[in-house]
Amino acid sequence: MGPATAVARFRARKERALSRRALAIGLWAILVGSAVRPSIARADQQQPPGTPGTSPAGSGAAPSSSSPSSPPASAPAPSSTASSPEGQTPPDASAPAASAAQPAAATSPPPESETEPPPKRPVPDYRGQEPPPPTAGEVLIWVPRVILIPVYLVTEYVIRVPVGALSTAAEKGDWGPAVFNFFAFGPDHKGGIFPTFFLNFGFRPSIGLHFFWDDTFVARNKVTADLAWGGSNWITIGLGDRYRFTNESSIALEGHWNRRPDNLYFGIGSLTPDTFKSRYGTDVVGGSLSYLYAAKQARVETGARLTRTVFREYSCCSDPTLTQRVERGELPPPPGYQENTTAAELFIRASLDTRSPDINRSGVRVGVAAAPSVDTTRGFDRSWIRYGAGVEGSWDVTGKGRVLSLGVLAEFADPLGSEPVPFWQLVTVGGAEPFVGFLRGRLRDRSALGAQLSWRWPVFAYLDGVAGVSFGNVFDAHLRNFRWDALRLSAELGVRTASILGASNFQFVVGIGTEPFSQGLRLTSFSLAFGVTYAL
Repeated sequence: MGPATAVARFRARKERALSRRALAIGLWAILVGSAVRPSIARADQQQPPGTPGTSPAGSGAAPSSSSPSSPPASAPAPSSTASSPEGQTPPDASAPAASAAQPAAATSPPPESETEPPPKRPVPDYRGQEPPPPTAGEVLIWVPRVILIPVYLVTEYVIRVPVGALSTAAEKGDWGPAVFNFFAFGPDHKGGIFPTFFLNFGFRPSIGLHFFWDDTFVARNKVTADLAWGGSNWITIGLGDRYRFTNESSIALEGHWNRRPDNLYFGIGSLTPDTFKSRYGTDVVGGSLSYLYAAKQARVETGARLTRTVFREYSCCSDPTLTQRVERGELPPPPGYQENTTAAELFIRASLDTRSPDINRSGVRVGVAAAPSVDTTRGFDRSWIRYGAGVEGSWDVTGKGRVLSLGVLAEFADPLGSEPVPFWQLVTVGGAEPFVGFLRGRLRDRSALGAQLSWRWPVFAYLDGVAGVSFGNVFDAHLRNFRWDALRLSAELGVRTASILGASNFQFVVGIGTEPFSQGLRLTSFSLAFGVTYAL
């Protein structure tokens, strides 16, 4: 077999394969057309007769045999009599002409109900489980809510709602960055001057400025300065420098001068009345060097402090001075009265706190402190030590910052030499927990004991509401004359910045205090603290 024969056979085989493939394609097209044709016929039957571009389904009409490429017939349509075998007009014979004569705009739009999407079905419960039962905390949370409903109404609609609205407006308007950028300056805004103010009922209100500069001279070094003024004979100046070795450890050097005419003195003892309220003025100049180690849960601070206290005959607030009370015989002269002192002090404070500052705050805090001092102008005959301890347990009822706490605090002041402890170095309570309802300096003695039940809840970002009630008082040395009916009641209500912000804080807190149980718990004290302060 030659080459020509092979080529001829190959071509014949190829032509037969193409013929078989064309036959198969043709059969497949016929089958698909037969299957689809009934569906097309049903669609034509459902189409409205007046719709343009469609042919009505006539009972006697046959499908056109002309190909799509053939031109339309130009001859007029035959008469209906000739087209009907029996001389009758088919029912749909005039439909194409009628439909062609109607303009496209005459087509009526579909009803609006047909264009609206169907309603969404409810989301099914794919888990197929019932909602979990409430936890014990979610049930018990209603106990303080019911008891403290008046407190809640005040904090909710007098404090939280206005503060929340103001904070929301500030966030939407970017007030925070704008205010910070206004007061801050320097590279990366590491320095700034911020205004301060503090209103403390029973004392002079003050306004001031706080200066800070991060990474001063070297990295991790921070310098601060504070200046506050509260009227005649009221001024405070403070300087501080803190250098951080690591995120946990640092060393700080601080100095201050504080002149005040409004220090309070009511007497010494647990039963001192409000009758002999008096004032005394002081100039206090001091400095300290301290080391701080603050880990996640443990905190230890130790250092040395030197303080010079000079008494002044200032008057304030239309109250008699301590000197006037003593000269009239209304009060005995307290220990160290009108004796200027230069005290050298060593101090140590340590605490262990298992509570988280930002999430679930359940846990326990235990703290201790001790500070021995000596008057360098008189030697060890006038020396003393102040020490104390406190423990507080907290339960975050819901795990979302609603914390119920119970704490106990005890403080003591004992002489180390032959002379008594100066009266301004005695245990002095008031103005801070657990004695917020009393003014600072209202109660003084050799020891103090207090217990507080408090409730804290989040009001806004970094702002907590606080409500608390406490019982306690000052007593003689080592709680020697402690009696249950000598306890006083103190209560507080307000808002404070969250503990995560540290010592710098904002607060608006009101408090009340009473006489001891033995005197009928008469309400005799009121306090109000409102302002913002900063710390090194």
